[in-house]
Amino acid sequence: MEKVNYIIHLNAVFEKFNEDDRVKQGHITFYLAFFQKWNREYFKKTLTINRTAIMERAKFKSKTTYHNYLKDLNDWGYLVYFPSFHPARGSRIRLPIFGISSGTTSGTLSRQNLASSVPEPGQNLVPSYKHKTKENLNKQAKPKNELSVLIFFKENNWSEMEGRKFYAYYHAKKWKLQRGLDNNNWKAQAKNFIEKGNELKQNPTTPISGYLKNLQSRVERNFEDPL
Repeated sequence: MEKVNYIIHLNAVFEKFNEDDRVKQGHITFYLAFFQKWNREYFKKTLTINRTAIMERAKFKSKTTYHNYLKDLNDWGYLVYFPSFHPARGSRIRLPIFGISSGTTSGTLSRQNLASSVPEPGQNLVPSYKHKTKENLNKQAKPKNELSVLIFFKENNWSEMEGRKFYAYYHAKKWKLQRGLDNNNWKAQAKNFIEKGNELKQNPTTPISGYLKNLQSRVERNFEDPL
């Protein structure tokens, strides 16, 4: 098993991809298909590959594309290909380890440096505290999931069914909370939801009840009198 640092290796190989004008999107997806197999086999020194499985993971449908990209990655030093000319034996590859400093031996990993990237043209830098503020507001504006709502309702001795109704109602509205209250606090909206529900239970107003009330308030008439 090779000593590979997952993050350092991928950062290094992506940096090489960015600097290599020959690399296309297909080369990257092809390499990642091999890397995933390498990772699942605990970074063995060599891998026996199955062309059908790799093509499926890389989303390749053409054998010609497969062999062309394999030749490119081999020629450019991203992997070493060992073809097998025996029908019962699969071909093998070896993935070189990237992210190793020049002064270290193979298998000894260097310290991971921070990425020295710059923003794209036209991209404004945003202070980190603004990101945190926006994140906090979003966390308050809507619950993490339905379970967090049910826990909050249980803590307040509210019905679980009401909690499910509340979550379903505002989830359908994409958490556009009611105006006039704290729009960044879903818990305040939940309290208002319960209070309104209790008011409706105490003073039910349905079309039938309103119709009956109007009938009772009308003046009694004697229908025997001629019009």
